[in-house]
Amino acid sequence: MIENDWRDEYCPESEHVYCDCPFTVASCDGAWTCEDIYNISVEVINYYDTNGDGSINLEDEIDSEHYDVLVEYCDYNNDGSIDSCEVHQCIVDCENAWRDEYCPDYGHVYCDCPFYVSTCDGAWNCTDI
Repeated sequence: MIENDWRDEYCPESEHVYCDCPFTVASCDGAWTCEDIYNISVEVINYYDTNGDGSINLEDEIDSEHYDVLVEYCDYNNDGSIDSCEVHQCIVDCENAWRDEYCPDYGHVYCDCPFYVSTCDGAWNCTDI
């Protein structure tokens, strides 16, 4: 995608943008949208982040078995703490794995993390594209 190449060159700290194609209408019963993924992410964060610091870690009231699973699958930067964007990306990855198994022709969902806003002059979002 041209926009992501531009971001790599001029705003390397900015996240890539992924947009659903507005011209393709496909169907997959049970598939989640970005709004669904956002809502599920909020539920996960609210449930496990018991100390309200915005991340899930051993400082929360979480049993070690659940914590170990979350760290194994969702701690993308390997810092021992799962922040809200890591939760969100983990839910996206789970949805895409589900789609691969149950609706392989439907395609993957790509959702920008709604919990972090990167500022980069000149970067486009999905509406701009």
